[in-house]
Amino acid sequence: MRYVRAAVLAVAVVVLATAAAVLAPPARADVSFDFAYSNLSQHGSWLVSAQYGHVWQPREHNRGWNPYYDGHWVYTTMGWAWVSDYTWGAIPYHYGTWVADPYAGWVWIPGNVWAPSWVVFRTGPDYIGWAPVPPGFSVGMSIDFGGPSSFVYVSSRDFLAPRLRTAIVPMNRTSVFMNNTTVVNNIVVQNNVVINRGPDYRIVEKATGHKIREQQIESVARVAPFEHVSRAQLAVAPERVKRGVRVAEPVPASQPLPVSDKRANGQRNTAPTAASKSPDAHPAARPNTKEQATAPAAATPSKSTATVQKANANAKTDQTAKAQADQTAKAQANAKAKTDQTAKAQADRTANAQANAKAKTEQTAKAQANAKAQADQTAKAQANAKAKTEQTVKAQANANAKADQTAKAQANAKAQADQTAKAQANAKAKTDQTAKAQANANAKTEQTAKAQADAKAKADAKTKKDNTDKKDQGSEKPTSPDPNGGNHQ
Repeated sequence: MRYVRAAVLAVAVVVLATAAAVLAPPARADVSFDFAYSNLSQHGSWLVSAQYGHVWQPREHNRGWNPYYDGHWVYTTMGWAWVSDYTWGAIPYHYGTWVADPYAGWVWIPGNVWAPSWVVFRTGPDYIGWAPVPPGFSVGMSIDFGGPSSFVYVSSRDFLAPRLRTAIVPMNRTSVFMNNTTVVNNIVVQNNVVINRGPDYRIVEKATGHKIREQQIESVARVAPFEHVSRAQLAVAPERVKRGVRVAEPVPASQPLPVSDKRANGQRNTAPTAASKSPDAHPAARPNTKEQATAPAAATPSKSTATVQKANANAKTDQTAKAQADQTAKAQANAKAKTDQTAKAQADRTANAQANAKAKTEQTAKAQANAKAQADQTAKAQANAKAKTEQTVKAQANANAKADQTAKAQANAKAQADQTAKAQANAKAKTDQTAKAQANANAKTEQTAKAQADAKAKADAKTKKDNTDKKDQGSEKPTSPDPNGGNHQ
């Protein structure tokens, strides 16, 4: 009874601990690879991609399937959030990203940072498209967002449709939208939370004719793997923000897969070991010595025979178990060798890819350095040209000022010359008037002199005549006595 109580108590402790673990909200809504593996295994298959390592593909996948057909958009306090129609959609659409593997088709690459949606948009006057960001994407990083085959398009008026699959434009028509739409990458980190503002909600309002009401992220279903998630739980650790927030954290193929939890999966993905199949794995029943001591002698031979038969059966079982164990060990060794070869090939490819990436990075850095040097030279040349232009402008301004002063001086000189010419003209006119007056006076004087001369001549002629007449008269008349006592002739 004491052992029963202890067992019941232990079970109760386990149940309470499990309930506490389930009910207690996580401090941060990060998703580990183990968590994703445990929760997604029952909804699809884990594959190995030559380029991205361990990836997951949902059971719904087929040749015409696209991860962004089944769902709809909701505008939240953290931007545009994708709400999937799938029950498993809380993880693959808000952590990590999707990529079209050339061999397997659409697969999900694990990531552990939450976002309302890890997509980039393309917008135009009539259509809006979106596509998952590439696996190498980091927030704030500008990279190539893929060709037309990666984008899903709908008419702008259907962007808020509750089931977008019915509004998706056929893939064979999407290539024409690349030249008529513009990339909109509004994924940023604000207050340590990833935000995706995407297209301007006012443009969507105008296109759809519906007023958009911003919803609290906590009230939107299937945007996080935990119920009643808060903004604080969705935040990224500040030290990680400083290092850079990446969408994906690829898991190399060489990393062993975690053991899936039966409670999460309803199954185990690891095969049982040979020991668990062997009867010897269970403790053997202890013989009842009391019964052996009191058993009748007649029963002893038959019991010995049974014991021999049981021993032979156990030996045969042991041989079978050993053979099975050897086969299992051999299969595991072969599988390990194959895994090691795959891992080595993957490691070689990764090393080559890293070497190529490093060479490309160095080339890019060199090109950027050359571009910077050329930009510096161009900036310096532009600065010199600007300085020379400013000097030329200043010289022209000085020349213009000097020309203005010269023109003003010339104008003043002309005005003064005009005044002098006018004064000279007035003086000449006055001189001419004076000369004319003098000429008139001279003429008058001459006339007067002439008149006087004529008068004098006339007077002289008259006097002479008078004298002549008197003389003539004196010779004809007698002499009269002089009153003064003399004779007057």
